[in-house]
Amino acid sequence: MKLQKLYIIVLLLGILGHINTALAQGDGTAENPFIMENGGKYPIKMYDDFYGKFIVPEDVTEEGITLSLKSNNVFDIYTDANMTKLVSTVEGNFSPYTTLTTVRKGTKKGTVYYIYCSFPMNGGDVEVTYGKAVPVELKEVIPAAGSELSAAESYVGFEFTKAIFAEGCAIKVGETEKEVEAHINDRFVSIEAKKEMLELYNSGAMKKGDEITFILKNVTSADGKDKLGNVTAKYIAAQKPTMVIKEESTPGNGMDVLKSWLPTESTMGLVKITFNEALNPKATITATLTYGDMESEEANGYYTENLTSTIEQDSILCIDLRGKLRTPAMMVASGKIYPTAMLMIKGVEDINGYMTLSEELGNAGSYFYNYTYELIEYNIMTEFTPASSASIDGVKEIEIWMQESGGNITFDGVKFEYTYQNEPAEIVIRKDKLSIEADPEDETASIILITVPEFERDADTEVRLSLTGVSTPDGMKYDEYLTAIYTTKGNPDVSGISNTTISTVKNAIYSIDGKRLPTDYLKGNTKSSTPHRIYILNGKKVVK
Repeated sequence: MKLQKLYIIVLLLGILGHINTALAQGDGTAENPFIMENGGKYPIKMYDDFYGKFIVPEDVTEEGITLSLKSNNVFDIYTDANMTKLVSTVEGNFSPYTTLTTVRKGTKKGTVYYIYCSFPMNGGDVEVTYGKAVPVELKEVIPAAGSELSAAESYVGFEFTKAIFAEGCAIKVGETEKEVEAHINDRFVSIEAKKEMLELYNSGAMKKGDEITFILKNVTSADGKDKLGNVTAKYIAAQKPTMVIKEESTPGNGMDVLKSWLPTESTMGLVKITFNEALNPKATITATLTYGDMESEEANGYYTENLTSTIEQDSILCIDLRGKLRTPAMMVASGKIYPTAMLMIKGVEDINGYMTLSEELGNAGSYFYNYTYELIEYNIMTEFTPASSASIDGVKEIEIWMQESGGNITFDGVKFEYTYQNEPAEIVIRKDKLSIEADPEDETASIILITVPEFERDADTEVRLSLTGVSTPDGMKYDEYLTAIYTTKGNPDVSGISNTTISTVKNAIYSIDGKRLPTDYLKGNTKSSTPHRIYILNGKKVVK
């Protein structure tokens, strides 16, 4: 974040400079070249040759005057209109490039330099600078020298006044020195010493409070004319960062595939990241699941889901991916199946407020997990015997033939719903009281046999049979396949309820032989009104 600040500042300066661009004379063509001035910025058209002129504004009476062009393209500077006398050199190995030439002492006012770029591959502007050459100097170090530096946030940035070159980079604690990689871009240098700092901690060479020095070795200007020697920045080492020691339900750690449905009771889908130290419970941790094309121009072409994180046992960060249906059609407008989905976690801090260590470069306290995405394709076919809409009167057994592909449903039992004395009632039969067998003729099918309990019900009503506690492999509802509705003329002759649980919405009371009794039956106080017997109330035996 600290180094990013540096580049943001640079970007803003560039934007402000563009706003202040002088109105250019000319259009950059061979017939009408730009008349370029100090501080001006001139637009570059991709693939169109660029032509410009710079007219020396005064007699040059001292050494060290330069004309330079900064751009994403390499330019040439000539002293003749035919562009045969090239006088420029180029600084920088990659964009942005600085093309420059020395305007020698004695050059007369009005002298013309001809500027050309053949078939530029990049757009943008070319910026002109004329005047006394700026010596290479260290302009700024981020973070500020003397501040505390954590291995979790180990980016150090150097900014110089002009493009530089360095022979190497190292960090030093006491007498121990380790080489590190420095990335040089024009006048900016960025260093990340996460790996090297951890090695120093682990070897015992560095501890909290020690001075750590970043050394850029033998720094020179890019043209080699200015020499600075070694450039250093000193910091105070923070405590060794808190780090991950175990992961669950992440790629490579038990779950490589994020399926469109993960049941709540599944062993996969509960992401757990265990750290070696306690975490800060007040930290602002964000967890986001993304899917689709981030650059999609269509509405709802990119899916973002904010997830809730919790901390268990002080040091375990938990994010639950279970219990939510995520089909392509539900996430993106196109319904396209993309190969991956990403879980992003940011803002993880230890109990002392330091960002935790992340393997991702420049992302302290952040963790990124790319899952392979899989749409579960599940199909089910059922056949009830007797079929739905038939009469249940006199039926002793109901058969459900069930064929599945793409997985198998789970359920707790079956339920009969009906009315008795104009009140809703139900009978639940547990799964262990059912007969479930494989279909000998179809390996993808099974047969569920249900013994129909005898129960009183109102005449000319419906009896609804359905599975209870259903969980499907794809998370979809299949009520139309798992329900049958039967007719009945009523059945007052009831016996045998030992294998069922009888309940009603309004605390219905049944005799031990299954007969419905008045709701206030047990309120009587005399033996004649309520004989000492066993009753069934809310599915439980009651002795009165």
